[in-house]
Order: sequence, then C-alpha cells, then structure tokens
Amino acid sequence: MTILVTGASGHVGRAVLDALLAAGQDVRASSRDAAALDVPDGVAKVSADLEDPATLEPALDGVSAAFLYVRPQGIDGFVKAAEAAGVRHVVLLSSGATLEPQSAQSRIARLHRVVEEALIAAPFAETLLNPGSFATNTLGWRADVAEGVVRTPYPDSRVGAIHERDIGDVAAKILVDGSHAGEALQLSGPEPISFREQAAVLAEVLGRPLRVEELTPEQAAERMTALGWPPEVPPEILRAMERTTREPSVVTDVVREVTGKAPRTFRQWAEEHRADFA
Repeated sequence: MTILVTGASGHVGRAVLDALLAAGQDVRASSRDAAALDVPDGVAKVSADLEDPATLEPALDGVSAAFLYVRPQGIDGFVKAAEAAGVRHVVLLSSGATLEPQSAQSRIARLHRVVEEALIAAPFAETLLNPGSFATNTLGWRADVAEGVVRTPYPDSRVGAIHERDIGDVAAKILVDGSHAGEALQLSGPEPISFREQAAVLAEVLGRPLRVEELTPEQAAERMTALGWPPEVPPEILRAMERTTREPSVVTDVVREVTGKAPRTFRQWAEEHRADFA
C-alpha cells in the first residue's frame, strides 16, 4: 500500500516519513512545493496544497492511508478527494488544546476542531493525535542561546514536552496497521519538565552555561506577535503557561501503549538536536 505524508518538510512530517521507511512501507511525500522537499532517494514527491483542490487528486491517487496536518482551509476538498481516491485511514496531527475543558473558548482548539470534525464525519477511518507541548518548541530559543541566555515567560511552567520522533512512531504504527480508528490519542513526553529544567539540560548537552531570563507576559506577547502570531493567540498560550506553573501538563503513556517503546526524554531530544544550537 502507498501512504501519503503531507507536510513532509516539517519536523513531525519528516519523523513520520522516516518511521514509515524504517517499517519498509511505500511512502509518498508531499508539500506545497515538492521540488523543495529533501527526502531520501526513492521516495516519491508530489506537490499538494489543501487550498488548491486540483493538486489533491494526483497526490492521493493510489493512496490507502494518509498523515495530515491541520489546515481548516480546504479540509472539505481534502475529504472529498480522499474519499474519491479510496483512502481508508487518515491520521491527523491535531492539538491537545481540543481536549482541554475550556476548548470552546480557545481559538487554537476551534481551528483544530474544525478539521477533526470534518474527518470524524468522513466515510473513512480517522485517528486524531493530540500532543501537548513539542520539544521542538525549544528551537525558538536558538538566537537567545547564542547569547548564553534562555528568555521565556513562566520558566517554571511544567509541560510534557514530546519528541517529534515519538509522534512519528505513533503515526507510522497506526498508518501501517490501521489500529485506533475513531480514537483521539493524547500524546506526551515521559514527564512534566519546566522550561527552566529544559534550559539546564540544554546547557549540559551544549557544555556551556545558560542563564534563564524571565520575560513578562507583555514582553512575551510582543515577541510572539513579531514572529507572526495572530494577536489573539499569545494571550491564550500565556494563560496555558501560567496554569501549568500550578498544574503540570497531563502526561500519558500512550506512546508506549501504541509503539511498545517508552517515550524519549527531553535530554535525548537535546542530544539529537545539539547541532541546531551550534
């Protein structure tokens, strides 16, 4: 069977691709611009844009299962194209925000929920992956780390930072065996770890000191907005950070349950990504 991996240039998409290749699967990689994809030799590449339905038919031709990133624009067109192509199972990278008690008031949750609901209503099987904090969020510290500092709001916020390869392994296992259909899986790393603790681990891995500088919520929101976040999103993220200073993020054992392997630690992630901070 052929499995389509959308967003194959992203951290998680590439992790899914690599896990499927390791399992000996026939994989097709897609992004908006296939020519820009850097994938192993022998992997078919195709351009696919959810907002351009004309690109979806060739991308899905002969595909039995697909890994999908959330993109509300165009999801109805994707569902129609996937149904027409005979796709049997779609695994969606969604967000833990949709499982939060206050998700109805969350813009992030609403955007993800639109896609979740479209897939739930579709005639093929779906599995929703709902990770919380990504270990790759730490890559946003690179410029500061070069100065010997980690600047973050709420440094004692404790999150279940998950390695992208754990998400990739979970997605690949489900895409191959068709398990967990109709389920929403809350994914996390092995333990709650604060941003301050992440900085300390990173300092040890890099072999140089890193001081932690706490940003005010206003400073952090300004930084996020400068990076292109819609202005209503930073306050939502900052509220979640503040809450996890008091109530650590939920940690689950779903990675182990699906893959049979313990989730990777933040230290493992830092060691694998040492070169990204060089």
